[in-house]
Amino acid sequence: MIEETEVSSICISSTERVKRVNMYRIETYIKLAIIFSIIISVIYLPILFALKKKGRSIIRQLSYLALGCSVFIIIFATILFVLPITFNPEQHFLSLIPFQRVIVGVNVSRTIIAEMIPNVLMFIPFGIFIPIVFIQTRKLHKTALSVFLFTFSIEFLQYFIGRKSDIDDIITNLLGGIIGYGIYKFFNHLFKNKNWWHNFIKELKEQDNGK
Repeated sequence: MIEETEVSSICISSTERVKRVNMYRIETYIKLAIIFSIIISVIYLPILFALKKKGRSIIRQLSYLALGCSVFIIIFATILFVLPITFNPEQHFLSLIPFQRVIVGVNVSRTIIAEMIPNVLMFIPFGIFIPIVFIQTRKLHKTALSVFLFTFSIEFLQYFIGRKSDIDDIITNLLGGIIGYGIYKFFNHLFKNKNWWHNFIKELKEQDNGK
């Protein structure tokens, strides 16, 4: 009876340790995302003012900057976070069965906390700024297609550099992008009668047509 209690305590302790490690990983992603976003923004400032003098709208530039930061954070978290990168890995990893670990009950909490939630959150900004920057993607199916092509390209590359290429990542990334699009539509509906929002969207559209 004592041995069973000890084993149970060890399992609980191990599970808690894994959760803490996963939460630390998520916190690291968030901190690095904020740091790199600030760095990119500061570096871009001289370019912003230089282009402003040439008649390029600050609003449009900031929208592109936000989308660029979003793309960089995704690439950093999925490709650049683990170095070195090799195109001649010893093994290739491919998972084509959706949510297999969740279905069979293997490390469910770890899978959800460490992988699924970050994957969803990571693509929400991308889903927000894609329809803002590119008027051609202001329909749900076009934004979803853009998100799918982006995440598929990442998973395709990961397979050839020895990382795990997983259908779960594509699904959760796509979900994040769709949630982001929903947030864009929510704000578009909420502020559609506000002059500043109307001018913001209108200016992006006019400049996109006139570029």
